[in-house]
Amino acid sequence: MKSNRIILIFWVLSVSYFPTCLGQSYFDIINLQYEHAAYSPGNTDNFSINRIQARFNFAFELENEDLILANYLGESFSFKDLKYNGAEIDLYSHFLSGGYLHFWKDKEWSFLAQARIKLNSDIFKPAFGQLQLGGWFMFTYNRNDQLSYFAGGYYNQEVNKDLIFPIGGLHWTPNDKWNLYVLIPSQVRFEWMLKKKSWYTGLESDWTLNTYLLGNNPDIYYFRKETLLTSFFIEKHLSEKLVLYARIGNYQINDYEAFNEFEQLITQAQLDSDLIKNISLQAGLAYRLRFR
Repeated sequence: MKSNRIILIFWVLSVSYFPTCLGQSYFDIINLQYEHAAYSPGNTDNFSINRIQARFNFAFELENEDLILANYLGESFSFKDLKYNGAEIDLYSHFLSGGYLHFWKDKEWSFLAQARIKLNSDIFKPAFGQLQLGGWFMFTYNRNDQLSYFAGGYYNQEVNKDLIFPIGGLHWTPNDKWNLYVLIPSQVRFEWMLKKKSWYTGLESDWTLNTYLLGNNPDIYYFRKETLLTSFFIEKHLSEKLVLYARIGNYQINDYEAFNEFEQLITQAQLDSDLIKNISLQAGLAYRLRFR
């Protein structure tokens, strides 16, 4: 009975609170995704990447209606037909975060704080000595049912340096057909409803930056991966909460770099060339709570 109560609370909380406090038109409890991207850089041989990602999100309500949040993300990223010093590179990520969401003024305002640990390596089960710490906070102001603003700050430990920068954005829903979600610097999403709780489409742009400590390749100390991907997406609700989606996109930034222990760049001819063809194909399945 207790577990059912937690699930019921999670359902009620997600529908009631997450669109107003986080500025999203939906909330994924589970999201499974696969990506294949093929590249034809300059005058060098073609190569490709495969990426598999799984995300899980949880929430629990306190007596004062605040929320305790938890999240896990796991990812596998591998280069195909691209080698450093004769060896292909497989990269793995584990993200685990916990947070607290506080409301006041009848939920006109909210404050979210999260701490996060990250394990990035070419080893599936990395050592805790490779732990990277981080966190972020965000204030949200709900001006009305159509417009919300948010602002805060972000901190993340990378292998070569610490990152600290501001974050901010808005969620604008001028009518029932479309909405715009902007979180600078990481995401912009324009969503158009073709048929309510059935078909959705739009454009999404995502920026990511990660560094990985390598243990299987003795010549590489760490690997840096920065991407900016803009995609067209189509989403179909197989049921009220189960969503199948597909995306086709193009990378505007593809920065893959390997460094030795002296932080000297290890050159790779394919990655040094200009990428003139960099198409991304994605497919996924999500257990989603949609609010609009």
